[in-house]
Amino acid sequence: MYSDSLPLLTNYTYLNTAYVGPMSNELAAFRRKEEEVYVQDGGEYKVKAYDSLRDTHRVISNFFGNPAEHTFVVPNFSIGIRKAISFLPITTKILVLEEDYPSLVDAFTEQKFEIKTIPLSSTIEESIESFLSANKIDVLALSIIQYTSGILIDFSFLNRIKEKYPKLLIIGDGTQFLGAHPFNFSKAPFDIVVGSGYKWLMAGFGNGVLMVSEKYLEQIKITPSFLYNHIFKGHFNILATASLRFAIEAFNRQNFKALMEQKAQITSAVKARLSSLELIAPWVIERPSHSSIFNIPGNQSLYNKLQENKIHCALRGNGIRISFHYYNQMSELDSLIEVLESNEH
Repeated sequence: MYSDSLPLLTNYTYLNTAYVGPMSNELAAFRRKEEEVYVQDGGEYKVKAYDSLRDTHRVISNFFGNPAEHTFVVPNFSIGIRKAISFLPITTKILVLEEDYPSLVDAFTEQKFEIKTIPLSSTIEESIESFLSANKIDVLALSIIQYTSGILIDFSFLNRIKEKYPKLLIIGDGTQFLGAHPFNFSKAPFDIVVGSGYKWLMAGFGNGVLMVSEKYLEQIKITPSFLYNHIFKGHFNILATASLRFAIEAFNRQNFKALMEQKAQITSAVKARLSSLELIAPWVIERPSHSSIFNIPGNQSLYNKLQENKIHCALRGNGIRISFHYYNQMSELDSLIEVLESNEH
């Protein structure tokens, strides 16, 4: 169905979007055309890119439901998060999860903030709420989807603690979330969301998005224009930025809502099949919602066998991480199950 647009799918069962999203033929052709404009126009290419940057931010902000002046293209998550937290007072008390994405945790430990940690668990929301009730915390920072286990944080829980602790800033790593779920920042409980574009947004390398709330700007006492100038010191990656805009416009053309409904259907089937084979932990089944990332038991030997059968995945934590996007088919789930079942015999 999608193989004409995504050549990678003709050669492999690609269950590795959580590592790198495939590039479409359309985006590749667009990038070649952009580079040719650069070849022919030189300095004019840069002038036009800066002239269109405001409109690019508008396209991205509309997609994510955030004011354009509060939405910024950044090179990647790691740079974006460090830009955003650089204005926090040094006395800020931070709560992070011990097993969270290293670059998220490192962004805070590199500074001299007072950092508290709690272990990741199947009842992470209860653990966070318990810790907040017993400790003074200014910032809760966590991945919206945990990159190893696929845990999707409960938004209703975050909304509840937002009401209970109105001064608490909530920062989300959206790299495994943006492009994988419908999202409206203005209606979400986050004050900062940052994510890279090369995974679920399928936008290639060198781009990402940073979104901030009015509350964040008020608490750190800066203006959107000040943050804009801070982010765009020096030149920006014109090709990567244009690629992010192209990818988001492609989602709009394809009806992103419908794509996410397809993704939800395949995810439900994956969860049911893996559950029937007892390949996912009971707590994954019990949680009210989960992402399309699953970690199944397996070692290097099983990983090698999956690779031999042209099934792309990743070794993560104590198992093998598989991830499904809208373009994955039921037949690919069948191929995965066939290898997993044959491995048991």
